Parts: sequence; C-alpha cells; structure tokens
Amino acid sequence: MTKRITPWIAGLSAIAAGFALATEAPKIDQARIDAMLKQVQGNIPQQPGVEAPDTAQLTADITRELQTIDILQAAALKAGLDQQPEVKAGLLNAQAQFYAGAYVEYLRNQTEVSDTELRQSYAALTREIKLLPIQFADKAAAEAGLARLKKGLAFEALMKEVNPESSTDTWFSPQQLPPQIAHIAAIMQPGQITGDVVELEGQYFLLKLAGARNSSNAPPFDQVKEQLRDQAKQEKVQEAINKLLEESGLPPLGAAQ
Repeated sequence: MTKRITPWIAGLSAIAAGFALATEAPKIDQARIDAMLKQVQGNIPQQPGVEAPDTAQLTADITRELQTIDILQAAALKAGLDQQPEVKAGLLNAQAQFYAGAYVEYLRNQTEVSDTELRQSYAALTREIKLLPIQFADKAAAEAGLARLKKGLAFEALMKEVNPESSTDTWFSPQQLPPQIAHIAAIMQPGQITGDVVELEGQYFLLKLAGARNSSNAPPFDQVKEQLRDQAKQEKVQEAINKLLEESGLPPLGAAQ
C-alpha cells in the first residue's frame, strides 16, 4: 500500500498530521474505505505462492490516506480554491472521468459471455490454415486468372504457372495474416476459392483455403478459458461504447478522424 500513495500525498501526510494534533482526525465513512480497498485489491496482481497483502494494514493505510485528502480538501476550500475557474473546470473534468470509468465497469459487470462463445473463440484462436495465394501483376491479369479457374483450371496449376516459387504446404495461424485477409479466410470453407479478386495495398490476389486444422501446440481450453472471457467482455464493452459514440455523432474509438 506504501507504493500506492502518491509521493505528494505521502509528503503532505506529514503536514496533515500536524493539523491532526490540534484537532480530531476526520471521520471517514466506511463505504469510502471499502470502495478504495476494493479498488486497491483489484489492482494487486495475483501471483501463485505470493501471500496477499494484509487486509487490516491496507485498511489502515487507506483510512490515513483518505483522512489526509479530506484535511487538504478542507484547507483548499478555506482558501477559496473552489471559486477559481480552473479549479472548477478541473473538478468537473475529474467528475466526468470518474463517472465514465464507473460506467465502463458497469458495462463489464453486466456483460455475459456464454460457454458457446468461449468455445468459438478458442476454436478461432487455435485454428491453423493452409491458405494458398496467387499474386498477379495487375487487376486485369488477376481477373483473367479467375476466369480460367471458373472454366475448370485447377488452382494449384495456375499458382504454379503464375507464382512457380510459392509453397503449397505452409500452415499458419490466421492471426499472422493482415486483418483483411484473415477476415476472408475466416468465412471460407476448405477447398473454397475466392469468387472475386482480392486487392491488398495495391496488389492483386486470388486465394484458396486448401485446409484447416486445430493447432497441435494449442493450450488446453480450461487453461485459457478465463483469458478468453476477459477478452470477449472487453470487445463487447468496446462495441457498446462505440454504439453510444455513434449515436452521439462521434466516430467509434480507434477510427480515423
């Protein structure tokens, strides 16, 4: 808990102690103590074999920190700082930020992730594919190649003709692909060829999903289940936030301005 108290609070605690000698230390509502205790404990990483910090000591440290903050707040109000425009604006910003964080946590607590969704995420995470690409010099050449495939030419034969040095036996995770290609591969079935020319960064391709399998090196489902749940919750919360932003006329987070 000592590391948690910021240096300026720690330093000013000594000053506040001087005030406390003359007057009784402020009483802190138990709900405030419990709220900060929950926050602190939630930020402490859980490590196997490492004993958790003593709750009684954490509670004592938190109480002292809140008492220090309250004493300094009272001094700030006495000095009239609450009437300064910059202080007022800062307080409004801090309040808005606090409520925003509380709402994000509310969304997270309300979000459910089913075992079916977790299994689907696990299958996608542990999937390996054999995706064969044929790269063409330009779009016209790619469209001509696609026309030949539709007439019955084997994909591998066209690949050997156009890209003779390309490997036809390479397995990899979809996460290694550019997002656009990974999305295309995710909706393809083994043996399927893209029905249109794929353009990526000014280059033109035809793709065939030659195979799909589960990775032999994948961790067991139970080992990564909770990690997958946290990730799925985070994605759902992000979707909910982006929906709110779009409804308010703002672009979603991460979108180009």
